Amino acid sequence: MDQDAEIQRAVDLQERSYRLLQWLGEAVRRGFIRSEDAHAFTADLGSAAAWIRRHRSDLPADAQPTADDLEAFCRLFVGGLQDSLYLADDAAPSPPANNRRCGCRQCRYWQAPVVRARHLRDGDRRRADRCMRASLDEFALSHERVLEDGQVAALMREIAVREALALHAYAEVLLQRVRGAGSAVGVPLALWRRFAWTETGTAKRGFRLQAAAIHAARQLLAQRIVAIAPPL
Repeated sequence: MDQDAEIQRAVDLQERSYRLLQWLGEAVRRGFIRSEDAHAFTADLGSAAAWIRRHRSDLPADAQPTADDLEAFCRLFVGGLQDSLYLADDAAPSPPANNRRCGCRQCRYWQAPVVRARHLRDGDRRRADRCMRASLDEFALSHERVLEDGQVAALMREIAVREALALHAYAEVLLQRVRGAGSAVGVPLALWRRFAWTETGTAKRGFRLQAAAIHAARQLLAQRIVAIAPPL
């Protein structure tokens, strides 16, 4: 499988795994699945795979993998809950339908999401910085270039380049996860927010990860690296 096809597969599996997490969160909220059971079958790859096989007919069609992709899917599904998201233990069941528009404290509690993003720490951001630098150096070498610190600093002053590099680094982490390698806790989420969020710290409305955007990011990085650094 060539890299473009591998990236497309990884992006599709990640989208499906996130849909399953959303479905799982809603099932916990409705009381269809107990919170402790959800934690149990998302604890590791084996438990997740066994649960998906057992309940495949109950899962949304757009939130489950093919038999051939089950293992890679579970790596993303479980991995996302280990390094970026978590199932909230304090989630309450849904309120009665006629109370869902109420703005009281209890109803806000009912409406809090079950699947939540982890809080980023300074260490997560520093690890993401190192991940981006390592990805940049490796990408430059693949184009027969070596970047000096000053050249890296010049590239990082460009917003478009910073976002492209974060997206490229995130794609590399995604591919590593599909292949069976892990990532440091917080790094995928820290990278995600560098291209899926605005500079002011809010999520970009309607943003979805797409293989075409990753390809465009790699093209931009290649153009800027070739322009700024001489060949080896």
